[in-house]
Order: sequence, then C-alpha cells, then structure tokens
Amino acid sequence: MSLRTYRTLAGLTQGELAERAGVSRQLVGALEAGRHLPRVDAAIRLAGALGVDVRELFGVQQAARDIVSGEVPPSGSQVRAGRVGDTIVTAAARVGPDGWDLADAIVDGESLDPFEGIRAGFVVAGCEPGLEAIERILREHDMGAVAASASSAAARSALDGGRVHAAVVHGPNLAGGDSANGQVVRFGLSRWRVGLAAPRDLPADWWKQALEGDTRVVQREPGAGVQRAFEKAAGRTNVPGPRVSTHIAAARRGLATGLPAVTIEPAAIATGAAFHPIEVHDAELWVAAEWCDERVVRAALEVVTSRRFQQRLLAIGGYDLTNCGVRLR
Repeated sequence: MSLRTYRTLAGLTQGELAERAGVSRQLVGALEAGRHLPRVDAAIRLAGALGVDVRELFGVQQAARDIVSGEVPPSGSQVRAGRVGDTIVTAAARVGPDGWDLADAIVDGESLDPFEGIRAGFVVAGCEPGLEAIERILREHDMGAVAASASSAAARSALDGGRVHAAVVHGPNLAGGDSANGQVVRFGLSRWRVGLAAPRDLPADWWKQALEGDTRVVQREPGAGVQRAFEKAAGRTNVPGPRVSTHIAAARRGLATGLPAVTIEPAAIATGAAFHPIEVHDAELWVAAEWCDERVVRAALEVVTSRRFQQRLLAIGGYDLTNCGVRLR
C-alpha cells in the first residue's frame, strides 16, 4: 500500500504525520504524489511514526486480505478495514439487502483506497449475530472494529492465519477443543439452541419432514456448527436445499421460501419463525494469546461484559449469557 493509504488508515493528516516523523509536510506531500524518494533516515522516521516496517512502506506493497478467505477482495469492492499486527484485513461492507453500512474503503486493484481515517481496532470472525453489536458499539466510541461473518471452521482458520484478533467458535462440547496452534485464551460468550426454523403456517410435523429428507432445507456451509448438528440429527450429509452464509440469512430465506432452515433459536425469534431445537451449543470467544493485552482487545471484552451489550441480546431472546465475558482458560 502507499504512504497515503497508511497515513489515512492511521487517521492522520499530512501535517500530523510530518510532525510525528520530524519531517516537513511538503516532503510528505511530495512522497504521496510520487514526486520524491525519501532519504533513508526520513523513510525510517515515517515508517516508525506509522508503526510499519520501512521495507513495507517504501518497498513491496502489501495487498489487503479478506478476513475469511485470505484472498485479495475483488477490485471495486466496498469493505470495512482493520489491522491485525502488520496485516491489513477487510470484510465486505454490509450494503444492499444486507444493510447500509458506511464502508471504510474501496478496493482498487490489489490496493486499498480508504475514504477517511481508519482507527486500529478489534478484528473478529464468527457466526454469532451479536458480533455486529460489538463492532457498532466500539465504533461509536471512536475505536475501529471489524466483525466478519464466518462459520466456526472459517473463523478458526482466520485466527490461525493471523487475520483476526479473535474468533467465535461454538459447539455442543468445546471442553477439549483448541486452535491449530494452541495459543488461544478462551472467554465465554453465549449459549443457545441450534435447530430448525420455519414459517409458522407449515404442518405440525414440518421438522420431522426436514430431518427425514421429505423436503428441501435451507442450510449452512460445511464446517458450520449448526450444519454439523443438522447432519448428525438427519443421519446424512446430502440433504437438498439452498446454502446461505449466516444464521439470520438462513432464517430469512426459510421464511421467504417456505422451507425449514438450519439456524439458531435467537435468529428464529428475531425473524418471527417457528423453531425446533436439535442441540444446545456454547459459543466462546477465542483470543490469540499474543493479542490479549492489546488495548483494542481489552476494549472489546469490556463491551462483551457491558450491560448495554448483554441486555441487547437478552431482549432478542434465546440467549443464555451466564458465562458471557468470563475467562475460561
């Protein structure tokens, strides 16, 4: 990425960066315009002021990576952007039918073109709908945050790949689980039932038909905790039906199509759907140990334990927050 991109990501004006680095504002402007190459001492001071490696700043440019896939997002994409260590990461902005978020930047080729300053903040992936509330609360308090929607498997992959500070993982028994590299600190987040949601006007045995294969079912991607629970209850993996990427999307698609949908109870309640439980899952926040003492992670944990966050989830229904924010190990 360019000097201008790093400066904008840091939320600095040219003058503020120049003052921090002990160089002139004119030099910063000339470097951003491509009219000048810095001396070694100036390059080192600029890189230090931005907290990046000098070779990264004035050498090979680093492309922003999608949090879930690890790939460069398509050019022209509107994204929310953050930083995990020295890695710039992105998640698609929730625009169109998924919402009307203010994007942080647009992808230009393999580079990121920020719209304004992006503050360093908490980056997390997972399929707990409440993560969006954590992101919004942190941003309201002038801190950066990006919450990427991902299955438990994809969230763990992003954590192990260094693309997030934390991942939400859920399942019926997480006591013996751990990340691939083992270096995580685990916090309780929530407990909810997973199962099937459906329009309330379906026949009373709609859930039996779904489990017995007598109807198509809206499902999640392989690796999602709710999908594994459904396949275990159904006794097979080849149930026909459309696939969606989130709990809320599943419940909404089920209502729109008249089909049962694999999801969690809070999503069913939020969309007004009927619900049949299959398993009870604990959802945990797994934080990479190297980031536990970072200010942005501590701020996120404060949000998780706040009355505002917890009351918001409890108002939806279907949540047990007994261990919310409690360090488990």
